[in-house]
Amino acid sequence: MKNQHIHELVDRYENAKNAVYRKMSYIMQRKVHQDLTSDQFATLRFIQYHQPCTSSRIAEEFSIGKSSVTAQINRLFKMGYITRKRDEKDRRVVYLSLTKKGEELIHMINENLYDVLGDILSNFKDEEIQTFIKLYEKFAKIVDDHE
Repeated sequence: MKNQHIHELVDRYENAKNAVYRKMSYIMQRKVHQDLTSDQFATLRFIQYHQPCTSSRIAEEFSIGKSSVTAQINRLFKMGYITRKRDEKDRRVVYLSLTKKGEELIHMINENLYDVLGDILSNFKDEEIQTFIKLYEKFAKIVDDHE
């Protein structure tokens, strides 16, 4: 019986996660960061909050390979959104920061994000939002610790 309950919970979780992920990806691409992929947006946002940072730090944070990050960084660099600066003591280390163009883009995208998510979250009472976010943060920590 307990096993059946766990299966039902996992199925409900998967169904909700997939529905939210698909629809939010569509909304984000259409209304929030039209000119970027979701991965590029996440990378720029990470750099914004952790600059200067390295591509290794990004790869670790998003649990992706360094080659994937390098390709993404190259594209963002070519678009003029980030700068690269080599460490003076260890030339192998490259620090990434947003350019002025990147900062302006992220500012605009963040405003769109706040509008879109704010509109969605306004369908809940404040206590529901607080509980949801607290539980989601707890879930994220448990998943992170589970590795």
